[in-house]
Parts: sequence; structure tokens; C-alpha cells
Amino acid sequence: MSSDLKASVNDIQLPPNKTAVVIGATTGIGAAVARKLASAGCKRVIILGRNRGRAEVVIGRMKELSEGRIDASFVNGDISHVRGIKDAFGSVRSALGEDQVDYLVMCQNGPPTGTINLNEDGEGTEFTVQVTSRFFLACLFAVHQIMMSQTGKVMFIANPGLSYDPLDVDDLSLKRVAEKGRYRPLLTMDQSMRDSTVLDSVILELNDRFPQYSFYHVHPGLVNTELFDIHTFPFPLSYIAGLGLMIMGTTPDEFANVPMKILTNSEQFGDGDGKFWNHKLQPKPPGGWASNQANRKKLWDKLLEMVGES
Repeated sequence: MSSDLKASVNDIQLPPNKTAVVIGATTGIGAAVARKLASAGCKRVIILGRNRGRAEVVIGRMKELSEGRIDASFVNGDISHVRGIKDAFGSVRSALGEDQVDYLVMCQNGPPTGTINLNEDGEGTEFTVQVTSRFFLACLFAVHQIMMSQTGKVMFIANPGLSYDPLDVDDLSLKRVAEKGRYRPLLTMDQSMRDSTVLDSVILELNDRFPQYSFYHVHPGLVNTELFDIHTFPFPLSYIAGLGLMIMGTTPDEFANVPMKILTNSEQFGDGDGKFWNHKLQPKPPGGWASNQANRKKLWDKLLEMVGES
């Protein structure tokens, strides 16, 4: 992380009365983004997660950084299935009251590990948290006009720029791929490319369908979060991840400068196709599958069906 970027972000002071919602903010990148928002003078931040104890620690630090001026609160939510996503949105909407959201940042879940654990919907829990929840929450915030029109920004911090060309919209959890005996390290890479392809497609469609808002997809690089465990990856990916963290890894607070820079610089990062970025603030455009409009339409319809909104 460049010292110039860190210095420029440290100087940011948000305009008055800004409201943010950060999903997955009880630890890691989400918590770091929440802290940056507090430091920059965000009036109100709601964090959504599952661990109240961790949330209280994050909120306490946010209040210290803002010298007590921030209105920070926690909403408990389980977004590992469609019912939980709907409930989480309802809880956040109720907590907001009449306030509209300027920044919606989604940091839930993390990189795939080559496992598939089915939820109550019959879909992979990992895919639901990483992908379906981002799609559905972004849609709900947009459709119900919870975002501030013309200036509202939604950011997925995940994995842009890859293309999973064999993507089957009827097997988004890759259950059929796994059932064929796919080698776990290869399934892990399939899942990573799948996540990227679907989320890039969703971002492109959201920007087309809701032009009054801006939707971004940002890659964090290798971030050594509190709960990051290389042993959840199959070998040799665990070895590669560990080596990468030692050589190129950064901390959540260092990386959080990147989303803050993008969120607060619409002129530099907001026009045209400039919605896909890596951790070095370099463009990371969608791959081939997501760039095909017919593919995106088919996927969008399938995702709506999966969340019961078709």
C-alpha cells in the first residue's frame, strides 16, 4: 500500500450527514472499512454480522476514532440462506428509519476452499453468502430506494476480472461438478472463477438497471485478516496462500484505504465502465463470460428465481 494513498485517505473528510451500511463488518476487511468511515466523519454506520461481541469491539473503536460523534449500531443477521437475507434486509431497513444510505459496502465471506455445504435452499452455503447475498441485498436496497439517488454507491469487495467459461446457471453451486469427483484444488479454483464471473455479471447488470446508483467490484488482494486460515485451503493452495501472505500480504486497515478512495472520488472512479478495480487501484475489467449480455440476462433471471423474486 503506497504511503501517498494512505496519506490521501487520511485527509478525507466526508460531507455532513453521510450514512453507511457495511455487511460482514464484525471482523477483517469489513471492520476496517467501518473504522475508516468513522475516521472520515461518517455520521451513521450500521454494521451487519453474526457476532455481537466482535461488533461491540468494532463499534467501540469507531466511536474512539470519531471522538464520539458517530451513530454506530449493529444488526444481527444470518445471510447464508434466502430467508436470512430477507430478514437481514428487513432488520437493516427498520434500523435505518427514514435515513437513506450513501454507501453500502459488502465484505461477507471470503475466498472459496473447495467445499460445498448445502443450506436450507439446497444451494451451497458458501456461494449463497459470497454471491447470492450480494446480488439480493443490492437489488433490495435499489428496488426499495433505500440508497441515496444519484449519489448512492454499492461496493462488492470480492474477486473481479476472472471468467468461468463453463458456467451453468442451473448449477451455480457447482454441485454437479463436485459430484463428478473434481480434484479439490481444481474445484477451489473453479469456485473462485465462478464467484468472479457471477459477481461481475451482477455488477454490470445493476449499473444498467439502476443507473441512479453506482455499483463497484473491488479485489482486496491478499489480506491477513484476523480469521484468515491458510489451512482451510487444500494443498498446494494452502502453501501458495501462506507464501503469498508473507511476500505480498497486507492488513485490513491498509487495504481499507482502497475502497475509501474509490467511494469518495466519483470523478476518478465513477464513470463509464470504471467500476472494476484491484487492490492497487488498477482497472480489472470483467472476463469474457460476464461481458456477454445474453449470458448476463440468463444468469440474472436465474438468480431472481433462486431468491423467489422471478
